[in-house]
Parts: sequence; C-alpha cells; structure tokens
Amino acid sequence: MIIFLKRTIRQKSIRELPNFEIGCWINVVNPSPKEIKYLVKKFRLDKRNLESGLDTNEIPRLDFVEDATYIFTNVILEIQKREVDTYLIVIGNRFILTLSKTEPDFIKKILGGEVEFITTQKLKCLIKLFFLTNNDFERATVDIVKAVQARRRLSADLKEKELNILLEQENILNNFVSSYYYMNLLYERILRRIKFFEQDKEIIEDLTIEANQGFNLCKSSLKTLSNIRNYYVVLLSNKLNKIITILTIFTILVSFPAAISGIYGMNVALPLQRNPLVFYYLLLFMGGAWISFILYLKKKRIL
Repeated sequence: MIIFLKRTIRQKSIRELPNFEIGCWINVVNPSPKEIKYLVKKFRLDKRNLESGLDTNEIPRLDFVEDATYIFTNVILEIQKREVDTYLIVIGNRFILTLSKTEPDFIKKILGGEVEFITTQKLKCLIKLFFLTNNDFERATVDIVKAVQARRRLSADLKEKELNILLEQENILNNFVSSYYYMNLLYERILRRIKFFEQDKEIIEDLTIEANQGFNLCKSSLKTLSNIRNYYVVLLSNKLNKIITILTIFTILVSFPAAISGIYGMNVALPLQRNPLVFYYLLLFMGGAWISFILYLKKKRIL
C-alpha cells in the first residue's frame, strides 16, 4: 500500500494526496513486488534497500545510493506486544519515504493529527520519527523493568506461568539491547554524515543519550532476571535436596522393621521366639533405634 501525504507550514493538518507532489511524504506499508517496482522506477530508488526494509532481521544502519539516503532503524509495532521490526526511512531530494511491513502505532498518531508532522521539512520529519521511535522503546522498556522489579520481590513464590513470563521478558530485553546498541551507532553516524542545524543536532545528541540510557537500563534488567533465575535454581535445588534427604531417612527408618520382620519370618530357631513379649521387645528395640538415628541426624544438622 502506497499513500502520498503532505503538510506545509501553513496547513493545519496533514492530508492525503491522489498523486505524488514535491515535498510530500510517501508512506509505504507491506508493498507488493509490483509496488516496489513502481517505487524503483518512479523515484529511482534502490530495489535492494527497499526489500531490505521489509526484512525483520535487518540491523539499524545508514546507506547512501545516488541522491537518496536510506536509514534503517528499529521500531516497536505495538507497545503491548513489544514486537521489534525494521523501519526504513528514505530521504530524497523531493520527498521523504517510509517503508515497513506493518504500520507502527506512532504512524497512526501522525495520521490522526496527534503529532505535528510537516512533510516539507525533511530533516525535521526524520528527527520526529526518531523521537517517536525512542519514545516507544522507552515506554516498553520501563514497563518491562517495572514488571521485573515486581517479580524480583516475589522470586521465592514464583509459579511456572510467571517464570515463563520472565523468560519472554528476557527475550524481549535481549532484542531491545541489540536495537539500542545499533541505534546508538546509527545516531552517531547520522551526526557525522548528515548536516543538521545546531538545534536539530542537539536533539539528535539528546536522542543518543536517551538510547544509551535505555541500553543500560535493559542490561541492568537482564542482570536482575539472571539473578532471579539463579536464585530460583538454587532454591529448587535446595528443596530437591531436602526432599531426597527426607525420603532417604524414611527409607532407612522403614528398613529396620522390614529387616527384623524378615529375620523373624524365617523358618529357623530364633532368640526369644517362644517368649510371649517378644513383639513388644522388638517394638522397643526399633523405637530406640529410630530415636537414636534421629538424634544423630539432628546433631549433624541433617534434619
């Protein structure tokens, strides 16, 4: 799907155009091969870069081909799902183009008029897209960090379902760490290769600082998750050891009467076998043996 949009400084809201105009924003979502061919032919764009913009595994980077600048970045499609995908921004001489497999939430805000987006100011648009991307990453990161900290206090009582949630969050944080790292490199390269006004340059530098803070926050949360997992493994190991110890002790205690009953079940002459009180003597002996064994275990701090 290809949509042409435009807004100048004098216009109050962004509007959809029937055809291309100079200074417009070309919003491309999940284009077909035919539409990619049209973009390549109409605007002399690089086909390989356009196809790379649809690749989920593409890393944030900067590329220059002829008169166009191709900026690959990562975006969060939906804050709730926290799915990271590739987002391509193309700065041309006459337009700005964005391309993605799925339309991110912040694009819907721009189209709905919630975010000011003047398409004729291409570098301003680029900074705005970076700002919205950073904002989504920050919100998603903070939500996960809060969830991790909440479960940290309940680590001793975690259930299997909560452990699965922690593993999912760990996987998301790993994706965020990778995205933050490459986005920092991208911002630094953009500052070196693209000429901004001093005020715009300061905004990009602020975005770099925010991305670096998000990177460190994700790494800290990953360490917390690792500590929770290690603590839970140690806790389960201790519980398992206690259970095995109790079962072993129970087995030993049961083996005493089993051995004695086995001996007195043999068809041979045995001491006290004709004594009417032999059963009570045996119970007393086994009780004494049990008590002695338990006292020994307590002395050795096994129980």
